[in-house]
Amino acid sequence: MKHETQALHLAKMMQKHTSYPTYELTLPLVTVRSNKLKKLSVDDVLLTGIDTLEFLLVDGDTICANTRLKSMENTHGAEIVYLHKDTIRQVDTKKYKVLKISFGTVQSKALEIGSRIDITHVDLEKVSLVSEDKMIAEGSLVNVDEEIAIQIKKVN
Repeated sequence: MKHETQALHLAKMMQKHTSYPTYELTLPLVTVRSNKLKKLSVDDVLLTGIDTLEFLLVDGDTICANTRLKSMENTHGAEIVYLHKDTIRQVDTKKYKVLKISFGTVQSKALEIGSRIDITHVDLEKVSLVSEDKMIAEGSLVNVDEEIAIQIKKVN
């Protein structure tokens, strides 16, 4: 029994140890009216205005790269298609807020155009909605009239 406990402890430690830089995998940033974010409730559907599944790699307040889905042998991954050189800070106003739709974190050995990132551990149907560095809701991706939308499952 002790060896199982040690093995589980070691596995948890290795998951926390990152050998490569980590980035947050998000959809492109969306601007939403502040009063609509405050009124979010379970089963609401939030239209994003996005019709293709492309991702951003974000490190804090910096958008580092644009990626898109790419077939990798028997799985899908994300391929870097564009690198951002400057720090991009999104300024919120009282009327509108910038919403980050996050899938979680991924690791990348190098940020270079054409590099591929393994996203098999990421559930592409579950997302977190983040505004002003606070998670405001959790949801899942849905298709509404050929547009990517978020169905709210939990409001924080």
